[in-house]
Parts: sequence; C-alpha cells; structure tokens
Amino acid sequence: MKNYSRFNVDKTLYEMDNTKVKLGHSIAHVIQMALLILVLCLCLLGAAMGFGMFRGILDSAPDIDTIHIGPTAYASKVLDTDGNITATLVTAGSNRERVSYEQLPEDLINAFVAIEDERFWQHNGIDLKSILRAVRGVVSDDDSAGGGSTITQQLIKNNVFGGGLHEGKFQRYVRKFQEQYLALEIENQPGLSKEEIKKSIITEYLNTINLGANTLGVKVAARRYFNKEVSDLTLSECTVIASITKNPSGLNPITHPKRNAERRAQVLKNMLEQGYIDEAQYTEALADDVYARIQDVNVQKTAENEPYSYFVDELTAQAIQELQDRLGYTKDKATDLLYSGGLTIYSTQDPSLQSIVDEEVNNPDNYDTAKHSVTWRYTLKHDDGSIVNYSEKDLLRWMKEVKGINFNGLFSSEDSAKSYVEQYKAELVRDTDTELGEQFFTTLEPQVSFVLMDPHTGQVRAISGGRGDKRYSLSLNRATGTLRQPGSTFKLITSFAPAIDLYGATLATPFYDTAYTLGNKTFKNWYSSGFLGYQTIRDGIIYSLNIIAVRCLMEQLNPHEGRLYAENLGITSLLDSDENPALALGGITHGVTNLELTQAFATIANGGQFNKAKFFTKILDQEGNVLIDTTEDQPRQAMKATTAFLLTDAMKQSMLPNRAYAASLNVNSTSTRAHFDGMSLAGKSGTTTKDVDIWFVGYSPYYVGGIWGGCDENQPLIDKASGEYNGGAGFHKDIWRKIMSRVHEGLPDIGFTQPDGIVQAQVCRKSGKLPTSGCYADYRGSSVITEYFAEGTVPTTNCDRHTSWGSIIIPEDEKDLAYTDDGGFVFPEPTEAETEESSDDEVIDEGPADAAGPVVSGGGGPGEGLPSRDIKAPVVEG
Repeated sequence: MKNYSRFNVDKTLYEMDNTKVKLGHSIAHVIQMALLILVLCLCLLGAAMGFGMFRGILDSAPDIDTIHIGPTAYASKVLDTDGNITATLVTAGSNRERVSYEQLPEDLINAFVAIEDERFWQHNGIDLKSILRAVRGVVSDDDSAGGGSTITQQLIKNNVFGGGLHEGKFQRYVRKFQEQYLALEIENQPGLSKEEIKKSIITEYLNTINLGANTLGVKVAARRYFNKEVSDLTLSECTVIASITKNPSGLNPITHPKRNAERRAQVLKNMLEQGYIDEAQYTEALADDVYARIQDVNVQKTAENEPYSYFVDELTAQAIQELQDRLGYTKDKATDLLYSGGLTIYSTQDPSLQSIVDEEVNNPDNYDTAKHSVTWRYTLKHDDGSIVNYSEKDLLRWMKEVKGINFNGLFSSEDSAKSYVEQYKAELVRDTDTELGEQFFTTLEPQVSFVLMDPHTGQVRAISGGRGDKRYSLSLNRATGTLRQPGSTFKLITSFAPAIDLYGATLATPFYDTAYTLGNKTFKNWYSSGFLGYQTIRDGIIYSLNIIAVRCLMEQLNPHEGRLYAENLGITSLLDSDENPALALGGITHGVTNLELTQAFATIANGGQFNKAKFFTKILDQEGNVLIDTTEDQPRQAMKATTAFLLTDAMKQSMLPNRAYAASLNVNSTSTRAHFDGMSLAGKSGTTTKDVDIWFVGYSPYYVGGIWGGCDENQPLIDKASGEYNGGAGFHKDIWRKIMSRVHEGLPDIGFTQPDGIVQAQVCRKSGKLPTSGCYADYRGSSVITEYFAEGTVPTTNCDRHTSWGSIIIPEDEKDLAYTDDGGFVFPEPTEAETEESSDDEVIDEGPADAAGPVVSGGGGPGEGLPSRDIKAPVVEG
C-alpha cells in the first residue's frame, strides 16, 4: 500500500527536482541493462562454443564411409592335401574364425540380445530406454539391469575405437558421443532394409567379442568349450557363451563355472520374459549339467594343445618370405597378415606320407643304440642377492674336471643324466640359497632329419626335423634350420655335374686315381690305402672316389665354377672361402641344410629342371581371393636334360646289389643298403670324418628323399679312438629304404625317362676315347665299355692309353704311386671296420692350405665301393 503522507509527497517532489538523484537512477538502469546484455551474450557465446565443440567432436569422428565395423583380425588356417586343418595360426587378438548369419543358431542370437540389448531389433542405434535403465541399475546396484550401450555401440567401440582402452575421462566422453553418432549413421544407411542392417550388425558383433580362454568370436568359443560347430549349439550351451561377454576372465566357464552359471540363469530368465523361450525350455536348460561337459572338453583340448609341426614351422617361414618377395610386404606386415589375417593356406603336406615318415623316424627299432643329450637351465639366488645361472655346459665341465669322467656329452639314459644333475646341484646349493627356476629335458641321439619331395613340382610332401617329442613351435628343425657337412653327396653337384653339363666331360672321362697333392695337402680316397689308376666319372660316382672328384673339379673346371653350379641348384650357404679343392668332397665352411641338398638332387631327378621347394600351393585371403599361387610357378632349366639322365644312370648303377667292386669283396655298400626291389632308384650317400654326419639322398620316378643322421653336438657316431659307439654309420639308409618302400607301395615302376639327345658308343674306359686293338687286348680283360653320351660328346679320337699289345701307358710321375714293378695294380684289403660299413676315419686330416672349411672325409663309407681285383667295369645296359 502506497504512503501518501505529506512527508512522503514532499520527499518525492524533492527527488524529482534533484538532478543528482535523477543521474544516479539513470546510471543504475544502464548498468542493469548492460549486465543483462552481457549475460545474454555469454549465454549465446557458451551455446555457440558448446555447439562448436559438439560439432567438432562429431566432425572428428571416423568417416562412416571408410570405417569397417567388423573385426579384421582372424586366425589363419593351414590345410593338408586331404583338406584337413593341420594348424591354426594365431597371435594375440586374432584367435577367431568368421561365421555367417545363416550359421548362427537362433537361440544364440536371442541369448545375446536378451542380456545385452533387448530392444536391438527396434531401436536405431541408440536406446534412451536402455540408458535410463542402466542409470537406475547403477543407482540401485542391480546387476541384472544391463548396460546402456546398444550392441551397435559395443561393436563400434571394439572395432572402431579399439575397445576404449587407455582413455582418460574426457576422451571417454568424446568417444561416447562419437560412438552414438556413428551408431545412428550405421543403422540408417540408405539402400538397405532395417533387417539387413541388423543382421549384419549382430553377425559382426558375434564374430568380434572376447569370450575368454583366448577365444574371440562365437565360432572358436563353440569349439573351445563344447568341441562342436557353432550351428550345433543347444539352448543351454548358447546361454553359457552369452554369459561370458560382460567379463571374459571372471565369467570363464572353465575357471569360474559358478559365476558363469549365475549369469547364465539371468540370460535364461531374460529370454523367458522377452518371449524367446517358453517355461519348458527354460526349465530344461537350467537343469542341464553343461559345466561337466565343458570340463571334459577342456581336458581333451588341453591334451591336444601341441606345438606346430616341423612342416608348419617351415611353412610359416616360407609364407612370410613369399609375401615379402611376391607382394612387397614388409616382414612385420607379412607376419601380421599370416597370424591375424584370416588366411587359408593350402599346404603340400600329404598326411599319409607324413605319417609314414614320422613312424619310421621315431621307431626305436630303427636305431641300434639310444643315447641322450641334456638341456638344463638352473638359476640360484644367493643370500647376498646375486643371481647365478647354470647350464648343461657347466654340468659337463664339472663331470670332466671334478669327477674325472671322460665324457662326450651323451648319457646312456635319461635317469643317468638326471642323477648327475642332482649330484652337481648338491655341490652347488647352499642352505641360504634360493632356487629361482629349473628346466631339464633330454633329447634322443643320434638324431635324423628327413625331407620327401615331389621333384616334378618341388612340393614337399612330408618332413621331419628330428626324432622324439617336439616341445615348442619354431624349435630346432634339423631338416631346414641346421647346416651340416654334406660329405660325398657334394661330388655330384660341385664336380661331376658341372663337368659334364658345362665343361665337355662325359661319364667315360677318366682321371688318374693316385695320391694327389695340391699345395701342402695330399688327398687320399675314403678307404684305408691303395689307388686304382684310371677311373671314369661313372666310377667316381658309383664308388665315391675322392681323388677322381677332386681332380675333376680342379682339372676339368675350377672351385669357383663348382660353387656357382651348386648355387644354381639352390645351395645358399657357400662362401668365397669355400672355393678350394675340398669343395668337391663337401668340405665347406657352414654346411648345407637337408632341404636344400634334397632340392638340388630333385633337379637331377626332374630332368635338370629346378623347382624351389614349396610348402604350400595357394594362400587365400578372408574373402577367398588368391594372394599367392605357387602352382603357376614355372621350373627353371638348371642343367641339361641329358646331363640329368647321365647322372641318374650312374647313381642308379651305384644302388644295384651286383656291382663289380662290392660283389668281389662280398661287401654291401651304403647305396645298396638303401635299395629295395620293384622300383627304379638312384642315389648318393655321404659321410664325413669320424662319421659325424651321414647322408643319403635318393629318388625314384615319383619322389626324392633326403636323410641326414648324426648327433646335435657333433659327437662321432663311431669314435674309434675311444671305442665309443653312438649309432653306427648305416641306420639312416635303413630308414630311407623303409620310408621310400612304403611310400611307393602300389605304384608301378615306370623307370627313368631317357630324353632326346642320348646315344650309346663303345669307348676305352682308361682313356675315354674310341677303342683300339690294344684296348681289347688288355691282359686284365678288355677295357672296352658301352657308355651313354649326350649327342655331340662322343669321342672322335682313338685311345692313347694302350699299346698295341694291351699294356697301359702310365705317366712317369704317377707310375710308382699306383703300380708295382710288373705293371699290376695294388689293391688294399678291406679292414674289419670297412667290411662293417663304417667309413675310414680322417681321410682328410685338414683342408688344403687355402681351405677354410671343416675336415671331411668325402667318402660315403665302404658301401661306396671298395676296390676290386677285377678292374673291369660292368657294361652299361641300354
């Protein structure tokens, strides 16, 4: 109520008359208006900034046209020639296999929708109802309320934003805004029906999710937990898998079955309430003893969790290299693609042939002794905090230096090895020491490796990297990752083959077998004493004559050309220092792998055409597109077809049991020990000094097989000095024969194909030239033989080694070394060791003066042909 007293009226009139008062009111009004405008501006600015920030967040979201909402990391699988999966190649975050919507059981889809996003089929990417429900759940601590993110949002979070890992609070809010924005965009794509979009989203989601036990996606989870395909899952099993997603570790049905069962009960309840199942289905599923089955499957799967095979080990290495060489990938990218690209790799492995190789390599009856080498790692922590590591090398040193045991590192049994380890530990450990760790296992010795190839395609059909248990993936592979001295097998590829192929020699080209000195080194043959005079290249191959091979290398070509020729056949381990006379005998610096040596002989078996050894035929990407197809590779003509045939014919003769030299002394040879009836065979053996490395590489018209035997730490198989016997020098040929005879069961003997350009002619085996009357008149028997030649290489001049009455003209500087006074040959008698098929020790005590390679004998053992008193070579049949 207004006050109209005289005092107030007078006061009001006074104020109206007072200028100062009027000014004060005006200023106050202006200030109020300014403040109002300022607040309004600030509000507008804040709104603009908020809108700009929000717009910036949305603009910085990934482009909907470029993102891929499905998972990109999938396990790759390896198939054998029968279509069986032999390996699954995985790395962290890739152990998944793709499943299509049609393969998903309806109960599985419904279980995930019921527990994760009940309005999935109705909303457009985000669900306000679910968000409010999730908020209520947080407030009321109701675990059954569910989350606020839709399945679409979860899919985007996992595959576009990397699961939201390592985010700060602000980054999390930014990601949430972008996630919701992209969810709306994805579910409103033009040109697609709502049903098509939803089916695609749920499929990608079920392929993505982490389901514990290193399984990603429902297809792998179905196999891991139930050992069945995802399409065969029951309702009960579907709800177990749907219960894992919220906490893959804590709800793992193997390690936390009770917690998973509680979550599973909620899934079933939701499905019942949402109308996906009826009461009877609910009751039946809830009563299912599903977790007992899961434990049974886990026991089985754990037992099956073996390392990759030797074949797969090499396949992975080759696949990574081929992806680099053919497609230009970096090594890291190629490796990532192999282990997480969802590739399908069709290997060349034949399971039936691999089974034969594995059985024979691991059959203890194929070895006449069993020794054990030791791998031991032991770590102690002393009371002063220092940590000391011990290994088998310390153990062996203690045995020799402290115990005084003359020991070569091979134990008679695993128990014996363990006993010495315990004795050594008793001397090492003090009461105040703490044991931090120990690893102990033994390896069977002698070891072997085997490679079986199809020489016509280069496809490796089977491989063994060693006998005994394979403990780790990518462990020592003696067939592909170990360099060993090749011995006499190298005579073919560094000396005889290039001499015939490129330098005008023939199988009838003779060299004088006598003591041969180069620099300060005198070469001898593999047997104990004596020489044979003129011997042909065919003789050098059949009887593995060292001096013939060395003279052929040094006089017909040279070590540099011999090295280049070996490299042309796929040998990659040679060095400049290997260009010396010992190259002809396999005396090289680093040795060769079984795979490359077998690959080189496969070239001879394939008519001179070189195929790189292949472990797979095709690699397909996730979509089935062919990335690499090795079946389209063309072989390279590495030697003349005629040369390959000539070498094959000589090696074929070396395996016949009625060879002249061996028969005359009643001694089997290393080559004949590998022989079996019913199939054409050709091959070459090799043995190094003291039988440290023993080889046989041979082939039929169908397959080529290479076997190596020896001890991992180079202990001699027969140590004559100590009398130690570690496996002998012939068991590998028995294994080769048993494998190859089984491999060829039921195959017809089609023989080795004779190419065009091969002719036959009679020549004198002492000169390699056309025979004269003196060649027929040789008092030791006619020296005229029938030999194969490549067209254009048949000699055109007459023999100059015989006189008209049959005597041999011998060079003066060599006569005294090889002949007696009456002109007769001097032949050594075989020693007991030689008749037992062990090669002579230390034929080459040291390499030539310029040789950097290890000491090798070059001989292939007495099986390579002891000299006979009957020097007449067998006639070559057409």
